[in-house]
Amino acid sequence: MRLGQAMEKTGLSLVSALAFPYLCLNQSSETMNRLIDFFLAGADAPEASATCAHIAAHPLINRLFCVGPPQDGTPAPPVGAERLTCESVSDMRFLRLVSRKASAPYVMLFLRPAALNLGYRCIERFAEMAEDGGGIFYYSDRYDIADGTQRLHPTSDYQEGSLRDDFDFGGLVLLRTEALRAFIKAEGHLRLHHAARYALRLFLSRHGQLCHIREPLYAEELTDRRTSGTKQFDYVNPANQAVQAEMERVCTAHLKAIGAWLAPDEVDEPDLNAVPFGLEASVVIPVRNRARTIAEAVRSALGQQADFGFNVIVVDNHSTDGTTEILRKLAEEDERVVHLTPERRDLGIGGCWDMAVRHERCGKFAVQLDSDDLYSSPCALRTLVDAFYAQRAAMVVGAYRMVDFNLSTLPPGLIAHREWTAANGRNNALRVNGLGAPRAFYVPLLRRWGVPNTSYGEDYALGLRFSRYYRIGRIYDEVYLCRRWEGNSDADLPIDKVNSHNAYKDSLRTQEVRARQALNRQWRHRLDKAEAELFFEQQTGKWSEARKRCQELDTSVEVRPLSLSDGRSLCVQFNPARSRSTEAKVDRKSVESRPCFLCGRNRPAAQDALAIEGKFDLLVNPYPILNRHFTLPTRRHVPQRLAPYFGDLCRMAWAMPGYVFIYNGAFCGASAPDHAHFQAGRRGRVPLERDWKRYENSLEKLYPLRGKEEAELEELGYTEKCGGIYLLHGYACPAFVIRTHHTDGSFPLFHKMFGLLPVRPGHYEPDVNVLAWRQQGFGADADELVVAVFPRAKHRPACYTAAGDAQIRVSPGAIDMGGCLITPRAEDFKRMTPELAEQILKEVTLPETEVRRIAEKLQVPESTVVAEAEDSPLDAMATEPDVNVGIMHDTSITFTLHGPFTAKGKSVTGTGKASCSEGCILWNDELYSELTFTPEKPDSTFTLHGVSIGIGFHWERKEDETFAGSLRLIVEDDKVIAINTLPAEDYLTSVISSEMRATSSLELLKTHAIVSRSWLFSQIRRGCTPGRGNSYFSFPRKEGEHIRWYDREEHMLFDVCADDHCQRYQGITRATNPAVREAVEATRGMVLVSAGELCDARFSKCCGGVTEEYASCWEDKDMPYLTPTRDTAAEAPAPDLTNEAEAERWIRSAPAAFCHTNDKNTLRQVLNDYDQETNDFYRWKVEYTQAEIAALIREKRGEDFGAIVDLVPVQRGASGRLVKLKIVGTAKTLVIGKELEIRRTLSATHLYSSAFVVDRKDICDGIPGRFVLTGAGWGHGVGMCQIGAAVMSEEGATYEKILHHYYKGAELKKLYT
Repeated sequence: MRLGQAMEKTGLSLVSALAFPYLCLNQSSETMNRLIDFFLAGADAPEASATCAHIAAHPLINRLFCVGPPQDGTPAPPVGAERLTCESVSDMRFLRLVSRKASAPYVMLFLRPAALNLGYRCIERFAEMAEDGGGIFYYSDRYDIADGTQRLHPTSDYQEGSLRDDFDFGGLVLLRTEALRAFIKAEGHLRLHHAARYALRLFLSRHGQLCHIREPLYAEELTDRRTSGTKQFDYVNPANQAVQAEMERVCTAHLKAIGAWLAPDEVDEPDLNAVPFGLEASVVIPVRNRARTIAEAVRSALGQQADFGFNVIVVDNHSTDGTTEILRKLAEEDERVVHLTPERRDLGIGGCWDMAVRHERCGKFAVQLDSDDLYSSPCALRTLVDAFYAQRAAMVVGAYRMVDFNLSTLPPGLIAHREWTAANGRNNALRVNGLGAPRAFYVPLLRRWGVPNTSYGEDYALGLRFSRYYRIGRIYDEVYLCRRWEGNSDADLPIDKVNSHNAYKDSLRTQEVRARQALNRQWRHRLDKAEAELFFEQQTGKWSEARKRCQELDTSVEVRPLSLSDGRSLCVQFNPARSRSTEAKVDRKSVESRPCFLCGRNRPAAQDALAIEGKFDLLVNPYPILNRHFTLPTRRHVPQRLAPYFGDLCRMAWAMPGYVFIYNGAFCGASAPDHAHFQAGRRGRVPLERDWKRYENSLEKLYPLRGKEEAELEELGYTEKCGGIYLLHGYACPAFVIRTHHTDGSFPLFHKMFGLLPVRPGHYEPDVNVLAWRQQGFGADADELVVAVFPRAKHRPACYTAAGDAQIRVSPGAIDMGGCLITPRAEDFKRMTPELAEQILKEVTLPETEVRRIAEKLQVPESTVVAEAEDSPLDAMATEPDVNVGIMHDTSITFTLHGPFTAKGKSVTGTGKASCSEGCILWNDELYSELTFTPEKPDSTFTLHGVSIGIGFHWERKEDETFAGSLRLIVEDDKVIAINTLPAEDYLTSVISSEMRATSSLELLKTHAIVSRSWLFSQIRRGCTPGRGNSYFSFPRKEGEHIRWYDREEHMLFDVCADDHCQRYQGITRATNPAVREAVEATRGMVLVSAGELCDARFSKCCGGVTEEYASCWEDKDMPYLTPTRDTAAEAPAPDLTNEAEAERWIRSAPAAFCHTNDKNTLRQVLNDYDQETNDFYRWKVEYTQAEIAALIREKRGEDFGAIVDLVPVQRGASGRLVKLKIVGTAKTLVIGKELEIRRTLSATHLYSSAFVVDRKDICDGIPGRFVLTGAGWGHGVGMCQIGAAVMSEEGATYEKILHHYYKGAELKKLYT
């Protein structure tokens, strides 16, 4: 039955619909203000002709556009309409087109692939409501028509929390044209193919009201006839992954815009052992009238195999079908069954849960099992409980499979909710309608908050609440069977029930959005001096211990001046209260073993915190050195680093005039706490800042010194002429000083200076102490920010550990470095002299010669030669060099010469074959020790047949490849080696084309050109330098340990190879795009240099979130420009991934990072087709059976280890990559390393990376039946992350910014033009 027939049957005929009382109306000014441009999809259908005619004739319709995809033979649009062609109405390009075409005050859209029939006065009613209501977006109720039957379809009111992308507005909506144009102006540049209208809706909700007209104004044909129970899983369907990823990106941007986005690492960690429990876990089953399934559910719980105590709490909500009797019998059979019946009769599922978790027999963790569901294995409960500890979570959610009553899988099968990621799960939870099952909770928190007494959405409400404060652990493997059978409450719900459910969850989201906004307002509260001092008074007023020590600072703590020459003065403070920190052990084991006194859970109960600046807590320091002494730790426990928080330091110092702010590096303070923090106190006690006017005239300016350098800073918004980087003279020890008149100006200056400071082995960044304060200007002079940076050489002076009378317990921090030495022992206070104080400060600071060398590097402009000695290694590359590239080796090589070549004095062309014979090359029946084919014409090329690419990797294959330049054939180890010699810039053009798509952004191509050129030239230099190029791999071996690394393996006969072991080079096989050539030419001769030498600019596909240091993969030496870097825009500090527990948490999660992307357009820039054969490069998983891994290790190591018992991490690098791994077998145990040796040993080709953790499964008699390796990243991870660089370029980063991000402190230099 056609739609028109259906409407006649239901009393809404086409004739009556067209007979509107508007034909006699005039186009008054009032009407003109209500004109509408109508955009209609599906207008080509025969049944749409009457609707189109009706719309086109309506006096309120300015223009009618019939929307459809391009197609051959497109019919003419209906009379009065215009055709609008677009690929997809969900694409941003369509909305841009609508914005351009619309000229009326309003736009009406019907874009569904369904027939539309407008109801009586539909268009007038929309226009009236829009004119009277003041909203910017309108939608209404409707009728659905299916099989000739009309059914009312009401819609829900839009709420602040209506963030789900499937919110049902119906097909017909009206919006203000000016609002659409405002959206296009603000967000029209976004490349959205699926989520453009979702982005529009969220934008409109931020700028006006989305109004619901509670009247059925139109009818549309029902095209999606699936049940509600089926539709609800659309967002977890793998086929919709690209759509959902785009929706998530749009929703995340919206949450950030409204201040409701929560950072992934801003979570509290529950103390899972804070409350004693008799049992570890309780399985909670609320039930009413499930006699058919309850016994199976309870037995599924009782059958769990766990090494901890648990019970099953069943809350029987007054069943009447025999369920109660079944439960009584089960409780009699097994004392672990706790059968409860509520006294009340108004409890929903949530109320039953609340009753269960408050029961005295409830365990530490409450785990869900619905009364008609089952656990999928006997290990499910143990898996869920283990996840709490492994992931430091307060709630855990597993994965479930949909099955029928016979346990046969139903669509969509396994529901793992992989849209929940560690990077954004807590925010994406506000977009979707469910979080997964089974759910498990840490009971003390559940008792604190309670469970909503409802039978729908109570679990979602808890998930939002938990995710606001805590980490929700995820298990993506199946642990649960959700049985869907006839009679299930959510199989197919009527529309009013669906709306009720959705409205409830929207209300939960509204509440959660507001709560998160309030939380962010609290966290992001700016530091204010008056508020901070009031907080200090209030805190010391009620915290007697802190008040007493603050009073003692003025009454009992002695200070004695130490006068130096020229009127300079230091001082020494006798402060016994500081003995705890001064005497503290600072080795890594001691630091890790003691509770962190800066973490909230370990602070004294009387110590309050004031949340400030988005990430810090303001605390009163209970052991003060300065008046009004504050400590400002990060709210979350992250490593002590300066670079990520330097901007915060400057901003807070500026906001607190009269205070000095303090930073002690992780190895530069008294107690070496590993929790990021600053300190602050009133000025006047630290000699350097107190006497600053005396030292101000002794500053030597280092940067900027030239107009070009000043111009560079001006580009960054820094214009102060007196500001810059200085070297402090006339003080007790060397220091660098940054001066600026606004906090933003300090950023480029700091990074330029900080990048030149040395990084000690095993440390993440240079060791420094910092003092920062706002220096008051005099007269017309403005205030300025002063930052004094003390570069440290050692943590404590020799006198700290000396014996007898020579021992003086001084452990210098920033206050000591500023001239106030703290002594907790009376004898040290009395013995301190000016000379000894100066000696101590100089001893722990970098030597003056080293400081002078750094100062000179700051003073040398980038355009000049870094090393001026005549024998500088850079001098040899004043002209473009040729590169010798090893292409292939085999017993015989077939090649084709395209165009004339010269070989052995003859001109040759065509196909030839060279083979190895008697240690020589056999070609044309003649033997040669070497053959070189030199092109006679510039366009002569040659093809090598059967070139192996991806050797030893999972994408290994053979190709015919074509090259320009000359072909040289030599013999080595009874094989012919083919070498291509060509100019370096031509080689780089091919490398860029091979490594990345030619459609990559120009900035990314420039970045890769400089990196590839730097690495290439450094390899050429190594091969030319005596004693440096001959150790391509090394394998120091001792009993029980075999450590081996590889570097340019077997490349003694050529500069580089053509495969991924060096840089992927495929000659001219891949067409060169003009953009690649442009990038290479634009950077011609440009390289990265550090300390006068070429940078060995390593790079890999995907770092996995943190880049690795050089020594973890190759020789044990320091490359200052290859330091570990968090792959994020803010360069936030990474956890200490050398710590096994931190590494495991990191690898099992998926933190936000540049390289954490599934955007296919971005990945195509870096990955060729065969690289894209895998998409699990950021986090991956490999599984071996016992037989497989034992055979693999036996084959790779050449020795039998017996059954493999364990793979034990011994040493990790800064990115979590394993440097050493112990293989434990029943017949042999061996420690292997470094990272590539580990990857080669544990894979038939190459494991993606050595950043992995190991799970031993199916253990029988101590022997695992399976090993599961969960890993992070692709490649060695050192230097530039190619995927991360691609994302940075997509976000607008220049090649200079990308290079600075990955190669800290390196400088750009042009070797030749």
